[in-house]
Amino acid sequence: MRSGHQHERFTNPASKLMGVNLHRFTEVEQHSDNYEIASEFGLSLREVKALKKRMQRN
Repeated sequence: MRSGHQHERFTNPASKLMGVNLHRFTEVEQHSDNYEIASEFGLSLREVKALKKRMQRN
């Protein structure tokens, strides 16, 4: 049976959203602005905003 990217994402308990450790992201988010978060995690500002939006939905 073939397993794809989606299968790995949902079955791996340590999976990361957009390749970011979400626990570390929430720690940094509390005391940093979007630009600092983007530079620390290697994301674009658009990706940081999308991550914050997704985290608020959950």
